[in-house]
Amino acid sequence: MTKALTAALRALLPPGVALGQADPTAPETGLMPEEAAAMTRAIPARMREFAAGRRAARAAMTSLDLPPAPIPQGVDRAPLWPLGLTGTISHGAGVCLAVVTRTGDLAGVGLDLEPATPLPENLTDTVCTPQEHARHASPLAARLIFCAKEATYKAQYARSGTLLEFHDLAVTFTAHATGFTATLMRPCPPFAEGTTFSGHLVIADGIIAALVTLPG
Repeated sequence: MTKALTAALRALLPPGVALGQADPTAPETGLMPEEAAAMTRAIPARMREFAAGRRAARAAMTSLDLPPAPIPQGVDRAPLWPLGLTGTISHGAGVCLAVVTRTGDLAGVGLDLEPATPLPENLTDTVCTPQEHARHASPLAARLIFCAKEATYKAQYARSGTLLEFHDLAVTFTAHATGFTATLMRPCPPFAEGTTFSGHLVIADGIIAALVTLPG
């Protein structure tokens, strides 16, 4: 159950932004033909996750009084949102959530979900810069940084279409790690080097969620 997590995330969303949820372990039902075409060679687990993401996104669209619409997968595997909409889909730690809004309300949104457990040590140097290691030394710090960077990547990608490396962003937590800032360490048009993105962190139901919204 993720009632605490979804309630906390909904409380952080601006007006006009909706959250939908689906079970990524359930059968892959509800796909529209344009979506199913991307899954012809996918393994069963991937098909279930993909279908859950689309169901979660359409649940969010329904919350906005929008009709259901297909969300195909682009060549970069990112969702292709219906005209006038933007959003983010994340599946991790046994849950799938989607955030959807109109492009006039937000320019981009990113959500990432991770288990609230320490990141494997062999990944920490890949994810964290030496400065991040020095600033944040708690057992969960590397996992929180990973989650924050993934959410930021998704949010900025809606505008830049650029894939970033982990060390292209530097993360600093706010007090009590309830939020973070992620600073761009290189140019990523239309974002200049030094651009700072603000995000929220939620830990509930054994899951870490990072949420980043870009103003419209």
